[in-house]
Amino acid sequence: MATRFAWVLNLDADVELARLLALVSYVPTRAMLDATRTHAARLVGSLVSPDDLLVDEATPAGAARGLVGRAFCPTPRALALLVHAGATPEPHPPLSVLRAVNSRAFAASLGATLPGASFARTLEEALSHIAAPPRLGDGWRMKRAFGMAGRGQRIAAAAPSEADVAFLVAGLAEGGVQLEPNVLILEEYAVHGMLATDCSAALGEIVRQRCDARGAWLATERVRFPSSLGEVPTLLAAEARAVATALAGAGYFGPFGVDAFTYRDADGAAALQPRSEINARYSMGFAVGFAVSSRAP
Repeated sequence: MATRFAWVLNLDADVELARLLALVSYVPTRAMLDATRTHAARLVGSLVSPDDLLVDEATPAGAARGLVGRAFCPTPRALALLVHAGATPEPHPPLSVLRAVNSRAFAASLGATLPGASFARTLEEALSHIAAPPRLGDGWRMKRAFGMAGRGQRIAAAAPSEADVAFLVAGLAEGGVQLEPNVLILEEYAVHGMLATDCSAALGEIVRQRCDARGAWLATERVRFPSSLGEVPTLLAAEARAVATALAGAGYFGPFGVDAFTYRDADGAAALQPRSEINARYSMGFAVGFAVSSRAP
């Protein structure tokens, strides 16, 4: 008989992690809660079984008693909601690890995979980096250390405006800013996996992702004929295995995903960015790409 879970679908986990890094408590706004519920509903029947119990602030105390608690990302708020509902949270990494590996600083520490990309920790470093136009793309894309659904990003020119500098200052207060060329994206992909406590990793199939102009997720689809993508599946699987090794070395275990995309290089040819993001948590497309049932921890 399949395990029935109590789920907290805290799709705003990255916002909470950013606030915690800045030592600011996180209470989601009504608008954030409404948006989260709307998107979370799309996970029922894929990541979440229809028999599972969804837990949020409105769930009565003890309503999930006897159930195993699972979170989209096991942040302090998610764990508190599960405990209040009476569920027993499944094993999860400590907050310090969760925060470290979900920061873009962690992905940057594995080496830049897009020409000209860098992670800045000081304003002087950031301004110096974007002082010259990138070798490709139409400007610099600045990304805060934590972000999801296209949030926390801004495009800047070589001569940053006051608003650009304010964005950098705010991002640096949250741990740093990723700076990379704003390239023309052709196709977006992802590989998802599950990292066990013994450091073994199981990978799912490569999937194609569709996002809007801001980078917000729209849909994830299986690639029916991976061989049609040439060496891309092999390269992305190798990158996902390297990420799994790095995550395990940092003390992380649980679900993860590696986003990637193809883009136009300086000569106009298609090139691969094999690691645009690391998500050390579940993601909207996880159940599509991960061949092993998400019922397993």
